[in-house]
Amino acid sequence: MSPSPRDSKPPAEVGADKARLRRALRQARAALDPADRQDQSAALARAVTDHLGRTAVLPADTAPRPTIAAYLGVDPEPDTAPLLEELHRLGYGVAVPVCEPGYQLSWTAWAPGVPLQRSVRAPVLEPTGPRLAFEDLPDVALILVPALAVDRAGHRIGQGGGYYDRFLARHPLGRADAVPRLGVVYRSELLPAGAVPIEPCDQPLPGVFTADGLLEVGSLGPPV
Repeated sequence: MSPSPRDSKPPAEVGADKARLRRALRQARAALDPADRQDQSAALARAVTDHLGRTAVLPADTAPRPTIAAYLGVDPEPDTAPLLEELHRLGYGVAVPVCEPGYQLSWTAWAPGVPLQRSVRAPVLEPTGPRLAFEDLPDVALILVPALAVDRAGHRIGQGGGYYDRFLARHPLGRADAVPRLGVVYRSELLPAGAVPIEPCDQPLPGVFTADGLLEVGSLGPPV
C-alpha cells in the first residue's frame, strides 16, 4: 500500500501543520461565548456521569466506587469542576495529573476544597497532596484525556507538551488490562477524519465526549 499524503510529509512539515492547527483551535476556543462554554461544560459532566452509570462495574454499597483519572480544566478549556464535583458526590475516586520532569505525569487525589498550586512546568493547577504513579491508583475505570480537538479518525491534538502521549504510550489500548481512554472537547472541536496531522508518537483515542454525549471514533473498536 502506498503512503497517504499525510504519511509522506516530512516531520518538520507535519510539526508546522500541527502548530498552525493549534493556533487556530486556541483562537476559536477563546472566541466561544463564555455562557456557551459553561453550558457545554455542564452537558459534558452529564455525558460522562451518564456513561459511567451505564458502563462502570460498581461494587457493593459498602465498597468505594472506582477511580476516574480526570483533569482540572483551565479556562478556556471545558470547565471540569462540575464534573469532578459530581463524580465526588456520586462516590467515585477522582485523581488528576501532576506534571513531572521529562514531560511525565504523576497523579494526585482530588476532592472539593483540596489545596491547589500552580504547576512549575505547565499553565495548570495541581493539588498539593501525595503524588502517585498511575499503577498505584486504586481501580481506575476511565481516563479522561484533554484535547484541543479530536478528529473522527480518533487522532487527538493537545497543547503540544506531549505529557499525555507519553503517558498513554505506556498504557496501550491493546493490553488486556487497558483502561478506557476518552477525549473531552467542545462540539466544534470534533473535526472531520484526517483534519489532525499525525506523528508516530501520537496516541489515538477510541471515543470522545462532547456536550452531545459519547461518540465512538476511529477504527479501534468500542471505547469501553
